[in-house]
Amino acid sequence: MELVTELKHPAFRLASRLTEPAPREAQRRFLMEGSAQIRKALHAPLRPLEVFLKEESEPELAPAAEAAGIPVYSVRRGLFHRLLVSGYETSTTAVAVMPFWELSLQEVVPQPDGVMLVAESLQDPRNLGMLIRTADAAQVRALVLASPIADPYSRACVRSTTGSIAFVPLVTCGRSKDAISRLREYGWRLVGSSAHAERILWQENLKPPFALWVGNEEHGLLPETRSAMDTLIRIPMGGGAQSLNVAVAAGIILFESLRQKTTPLR
Repeated sequence: MELVTELKHPAFRLASRLTEPAPREAQRRFLMEGSAQIRKALHAPLRPLEVFLKEESEPELAPAAEAAGIPVYSVRRGLFHRLLVSGYETSTTAVAVMPFWELSLQEVVPQPDGVMLVAESLQDPRNLGMLIRTADAAQVRALVLASPIADPYSRACVRSTTGSIAFVPLVTCGRSKDAISRLREYGWRLVGSSAHAERILWQENLKPPFALWVGNEEHGLLPETRSAMDTLIRIPMGGGAQSLNVAVAAGIILFESLRQKTTPLR
């Protein structure tokens, strides 16, 4: 384990820049905070590239990361805060440098199998992070990010995933119509979640394979996306609520799909 004592340390200097969007995009790397999340990521499909520990902390994480072949750096206490977006001392004692998911739509859509989740125009990074966590729990094939969307590698999003970002393949697709075209090309059934749909989710056959589309927190799916779906479903609402958090709504539908895999429709 190497000791970092100054800002000029090459690995530390590059890592500290990842608190900003432009360097993240340029390096195709992001930061993950927290020893519990990093420990899980050591055994994930997306593994840490480097681990930085606050000096004299995390005695168990360091040997685990080194055993996995990952470089570990011990950072002097006066420098460690440079790895945090807030720029000041917090209870965080471990930060990992993670690679971006580098997957294209072409790599994940052939041979329809399981459930593909597509998120369109989500603006809140915390909502996106919770959606990634939900997708992980429901074991979706991949999460496709369509149209302008919140930065999945921002601190707010990554923290909200509680480590699930290392387990759910993320695919960035610039335009929804491109995702629709490619999914159709390979025979995926397109199911959209819409508060205005006639069919209730348990009335629909949600046995995989299919692609589930969820939309913007306020406006839902784009009109052209709704019209392109094979079917639209809604979650029945009671009380004064008119909508659900997008991650909650996706979770309800995804776990209804899991239920239907083992329970025949009546």
